[in-house]
Amino acid sequence: MSWQLAVLGPVELVSDGVPTPAMPPKQQAALVMLACARGRTVSIEELADGIWGVDRPSSAVGALRNYAWALRKLLAAHPGTVRLSSESRGYRLEGLLELDVDRIDRCRAEAEKARAAGHLEQADAGLRALLRQWRGDPLSGVPGPWAGAERARLRRLQRVLHEDLIEITVQRGDHSRAIADLEALITGDPHSERLRGLMMTALYRAGRRTEALEEYQRIRRLLVAEQGIEPGPALLELHRQILADDLPGHSAGATTPKPAQLPPDTADFTGRQELVRELSAALGDTRTPIVALSGMGGVGKTALALHVAHRIRDRYPDGQLYVDLQGAGADPAEPEHVLGAFLRALSVPQREVPAGVAERAALFRSVVSGRRMLVVLDNACDAAQVMPLLPGEPGCAVLMTARRPLTALPGVRQVALKVLETDEATALFARIVGAARVAAEAESTRRIVELCGRLPMAVRIVAARVAARPQWTIVSEADRLGAERHDLDRFRAGELALTAAFRAGYEQLPAEAARAFRLLAVAELPDLPLAATAAVLDTTEALAEDLCEELVDRGMLETVGRGRYHYHDLMRLYAAGFERTGSVPVTAPVRATGQPDGEAAGRTAACRRGDTAVDATARLLDYYLATMKTVLRVRHPGLRLRLAPTGHPGTRLADLDSTRDFLNVERRNVIALYRLATAGTREHRVLAADLALAVAETMLASDPTVDIEKALEELIRACELDGNRVAASRARLALVFALVSEFGEPERAAGHVRRLAEDVDAESEPWVAGTSHIFAGLLGMHRRDPTCAVGHFATALRLYRFGSSPECVRVAYSALSKAYSAAGRDRDSLAAAARAVVADSHPGARRNVMWALTEAAAIISEQGEPELGAHLFDAALRAARRAGSTRFESAVHSRAALVHFHAGRLPQAAEHAERAEATRDSHRLDVLHTYNLLVRYTALRRMGRNVDAAECYRTASTQIPDFDQALTRWSAVSTPTPVPAGAAVVPVAS
Repeated sequence: MSWQLAVLGPVELVSDGVPTPAMPPKQQAALVMLACARGRTVSIEELADGIWGVDRPSSAVGALRNYAWALRKLLAAHPGTVRLSSESRGYRLEGLLELDVDRIDRCRAEAEKARAAGHLEQADAGLRALLRQWRGDPLSGVPGPWAGAERARLRRLQRVLHEDLIEITVQRGDHSRAIADLEALITGDPHSERLRGLMMTALYRAGRRTEALEEYQRIRRLLVAEQGIEPGPALLELHRQILADDLPGHSAGATTPKPAQLPPDTADFTGRQELVRELSAALGDTRTPIVALSGMGGVGKTALALHVAHRIRDRYPDGQLYVDLQGAGADPAEPEHVLGAFLRALSVPQREVPAGVAERAALFRSVVSGRRMLVVLDNACDAAQVMPLLPGEPGCAVLMTARRPLTALPGVRQVALKVLETDEATALFARIVGAARVAAEAESTRRIVELCGRLPMAVRIVAARVAARPQWTIVSEADRLGAERHDLDRFRAGELALTAAFRAGYEQLPAEAARAFRLLAVAELPDLPLAATAAVLDTTEALAEDLCEELVDRGMLETVGRGRYHYHDLMRLYAAGFERTGSVPVTAPVRATGQPDGEAAGRTAACRRGDTAVDATARLLDYYLATMKTVLRVRHPGLRLRLAPTGHPGTRLADLDSTRDFLNVERRNVIALYRLATAGTREHRVLAADLALAVAETMLASDPTVDIEKALEELIRACELDGNRVAASRARLALVFALVSEFGEPERAAGHVRRLAEDVDAESEPWVAGTSHIFAGLLGMHRRDPTCAVGHFATALRLYRFGSSPECVRVAYSALSKAYSAAGRDRDSLAAAARAVVADSHPGARRNVMWALTEAAAIISEQGEPELGAHLFDAALRAARRAGSTRFESAVHSRAALVHFHAGRLPQAAEHAERAEATRDSHRLDVLHTYNLLVRYTALRRMGRNVDAAECYRTASTQIPDFDQALTRWSAVSTPTPVPAGAAVVPVAS
């Protein structure tokens, strides 16, 4: 089964030659963004920004979830090789999905190759076939900023292809056709000197010399009247040649020697192939394309620039100019000297090279006018250094590299270079070390490239060292690198040294930016929000953002979105080294006297004014705990939970949606804070234990990519070593929350629950004690001892009444309802459920009544009132949705699926089981997941829907270990339902 997605016109998704039904416009936007990511995970934030932009509604995340669910159903209805997978913070479209835009670069390159070889007919046919791919305006009707930008890019590409085709048509001598096509294009772009020049050439070669000269006068009058300028040198030269009747020999500057200054291409260049194709296409534009590559030191800017330059050099037959502008060093190259070298390379005698930047720049633009040349400006300092070195007329291309984006240059395509993908970094390592050695120790190789942070320079250094020592094993180098990774001096091979690349950037930082660079590295979090950076730096958010953006511009810090920052792993190690030494490196700039210069001395003083790791960590914990207090006030008003005092006001969060968004974004950070506090001081651990408890109460901070259990266990042990039983108990209760509520593994929490019963003082900490009893009751339910559970829940209710909030009382009543139901006390269960539901006055409390509503729905359905039960299930689902938790919603669907199944209502059971899976946390393979698939598979079989049942079985057998045994046990206890007459039964092992 093949899939194709057409975007060069109205969006059309085709499955095996058959178009699928049209999607809503915003769903189309989501599909195209995912498809154009080509297997990369697209975050929820990126999708929302691309579809809605600044007008994103509060319902955007829910809408995206619905789009993803609908797309999965569409893909499942047309089985094939494409599937949509959910990641921790986004979605990824995987499989063989062909995009019509992917054929453009390939076909255009083939046409250019044919043209260069003199096969003009082949090039003409290729470009015409390529232009026929456009079926109308690209992405017609697709909304959003991303689609608008992509639409504009595809329109520009279409126009350039038209111009390339007409140029080939003129070369072929098909002047009449070229003239007809040019008339239409000139009407739409009357100021284009390139189109006018092509028209003049076509008219002249068609024997219409007078009309060619008139065309020149038309464009000249238009430019003078509307823009106050004369035609450019290229058009002037063409006019002169037509006047002199020597156009067939037109080759301005043909006698000038062609400079070929490009350094050799990197022989083992690896990876970035898609970017190479994109840059090659962009630099093939017949106007004056300018591309600027930026990124941190060692990321491979020069290697990529030279590789692309060599790839496209044949498109610029008049030569290539290259210069290292030394912008990362203390003495950047002067534009005046660079221009002098360029002019001499272009055969301008030294005596005719003027003095001064302005005069040399003007002469340089005149000399390259009318030529097709490639200019590579490597390692630029800033826009002011580069501006005089740019050609002024169409025909030349400029490719430059710099640490910081050269945003001050107009009309420049900016490309921020990131580290290599893991597979690309591994391939680079293999190119240097040898494929055989890498294949024999593949896992150790992948470990090395991750320890190198996938930074090309670091990978190259380590690979070169391993390649030079064939007696070494790769695993031994991986072990050494892991043990000594904090010592960046180990990343050195010959003249290549990682610290030198980093130091060059650091030594150019202003004093306050240097302080921010050092201090933010202390906060070893996955990424830092702006408010947290301001807390660490003890300044305002506005000043913190200025400092962080300065670091981002200089390649010393990375940004993952507006107001969020993180370090590359190795850059963080470099920055953290200042904390260990307490001063700037000994290699900082020094005067002749041997003393640090003024700026370096200022940096040293800044290091010693109290900004230590202890200070920064305390401010960070203080900020997060203060914000969590706000979260609890919004989500659980009246909750009497005494937390450590804080000085920071925290982030202002006004409603449930804002608190949920904060926790969903910050969950990896708060977990990382537990580890940071464990290695810190006793005061740090007090704050971290309270933070853990506050986060756990929200039940919104799990993250499958982080081992929260290990982090909390380490924090508990550290608090116990401090002799702080209160902090240890609070961290332990947070761990119980995670084990029971997040991971669905209550047995692993049993020992911790027993320890809490021994350590917690119910009188001084009634909420902690009551919550411990809630978990003890849940363990009783898990062990099928509802009588024990009733006792614990009743104790929790008593403690909550006297030492907590009304919301907690509802929690206890909800738990009692479930325990009474399990004990066969339906009347008591319904009464407890009713007590839980009443006084639902605050939106934050609604998630707690969901469990009571679910239990009441199950009891009433089983008592023979399915309609009322369904009504209550719907009420429970609404409560779950208002609470903003798809996990809660999935739990309600799971319970409803079981109730309907045992009552023989198979269609409803299958539907609820499917919806439970659609809303389930994709990373959690818990008991509910197993039951969802068991119910759906069995219901589908018994309804005779064998194809769907077989697909469900394949999904279950790949995701759940020993699914066949679970199915056998389930079949023995599930309520038998007659199979429709004539329906084939899907075998268990099919």
